[in-house]
Amino acid sequence: MNQTFPLQKVVKRVLIPSLHDGTRLEARVSYWRNENVDIGEQRSVKAVIISHPYGPVGGNYYNNVVVTIESFFLTRGYLTIAFNFRGVGNSKGRTSWSGEPESGDYKSMIEFLSNSGRVGVDIIMEIPKISDLTVIGYSYGSLIASTMASTSPPFPTCYILVSYPLSVTWLLTFFRSSVYSNHIKSMIASNARVLFIYGDYDQFTRLGRYRQWVRENNLDENPRWTVKELKGTDHFYVTRTMEDSLCEVLKGWVDEELNGDKVVVNN
Repeated sequence: MNQTFPLQKVVKRVLIPSLHDGTRLEARVSYWRNENVDIGEQRSVKAVIISHPYGPVGGNYYNNVVVTIESFFLTRGYLTIAFNFRGVGNSKGRTSWSGEPESGDYKSMIEFLSNSGRVGVDIIMEIPKISDLTVIGYSYGSLIASTMASTSPPFPTCYILVSYPLSVTWLLTFFRSSVYSNHIKSMIASNARVLFIYGDYDQFTRLGRYRQWVRENNLDENPRWTVKELKGTDHFYVTRTMEDSLCEVLKGWVDEELNGDKVVVNN
């Protein structure tokens, strides 16, 4: 059932303390609000969290893929969080070697959602109640997002991994590839729904490596996994056509897998 509401877009930049060590993390929280209804009385909304590529080489929450995904879900009525890992943008601290602190950073965003805008004793901002969550990561961000499958988020949770860096995990995590392989194995063994997207011209993981990994893990036969190979697409989604192809895949998956009642918002 389609419903149309006269909503106002709320976009707020906040600092959220990391559950790992209290490091303050810069996050952009966006959602649609009916100002005539108290926020505590608004209907619950779906949410997404989006994490960016490797910070030391320029990745941040202004990345084109992050913003494309954020805009897609926001226009479909989701609450969105795009955040900067430690050491990126106005987030404090520095990038780790292992990715473990960044995993804590991601968990902090889930904590923020589950506690209605709080983390620990910190009241960050008011947000609507969350009905379910999609954990999303792009490139290095997908490595960290995959670690959430080994936790127990307090909502029904699914995952979108975009351009997962299969061939350079060792480099991004200081030779801790096995740790992340175990997280992916946990994700495959779980009941979680997963959308796995990669381009056939990825500069860091060759096409054959992606296809081999999909075969080895029987993902084409796993009803909970959707694997999408984007034609003519590189790791960076450098053209509008590549971004549009990504959005088409997101649209098809969301419509088929996630939506019950749809909320349509007007920009």
